[in-house]
Amino acid sequence: MELFHRNEPGREYRSNTTPEQLDLFEQLDRTVVLAVRDGSPRIDGALHLCVTQAGFGKAAAILKLAGPNSGPHQTALGLGLDTVLQQEGYQALVLYGLAGNQLEFILTKKDLEPMRDVVDSFCILYAAARGAMPPEKARDLMREKAVWLLGELPRTGRKGETFGFVTIRREGYEAVKCFLTQESAGKFNQEGRPVTPVRVRDLETFLEGTFAVILEPHRNYWLELGADAVKGGR
Repeated sequence: MELFHRNEPGREYRSNTTPEQLDLFEQLDRTVVLAVRDGSPRIDGALHLCVTQAGFGKAAAILKLAGPNSGPHQTALGLGLDTVLQQEGYQALVLYGLAGNQLEFILTKKDLEPMRDVVDSFCILYAAARGAMPPEKARDLMREKAVWLLGELPRTGRKGETFGFVTIRREGYEAVKCFLTQESAGKFNQEGRPVTPVRVRDLETFLEGTFAVILEPHRNYWLELGADAVKGGR
């Protein structure tokens, strides 16, 4: 996605934290405010996001934000990350307000790169949850993605092989719970089951007609796949 567009020379940035230290995945759907100058959030080659009113005040002073085109503009943190990762011209993400009013956190595009696929998956789920993307399109976009399953699928296909997975009860059927990251799966793994990576397409094929698939079921951007096929077969 691209929130705005503006050609502007950047500057050199150096990370002073890591995505893991900030636990960014847990905050992807957090509402943040964009610092916008002259109608664009691309300021000195970075995206500046504020998580508190005090943070926005500090950013406004540092970046000399003024005028009717200076915002504030709300978005989700994950959408901001996607802008930095996907759009040319963005070299870094700068976050204000996560540590009170004392420090801005800087993450370069290079250091955010390992999150690219997860952020892309979040954006798909988030858009579908908000009605900005048809569920069918979201399903198609997610089919080649890897997710994490609570449990195990058969490994050899031999007769008598045991397997199993954690499900969640829906209205008249069950859906297998899956997660975008191993850490997210572990957070909701009260049963202590193995956490297994699997491609969405392969999981849908294996479960077709018996179970649906639900991605990030405990978050407000969850997405369910294959429910109509399950309900239609019963």
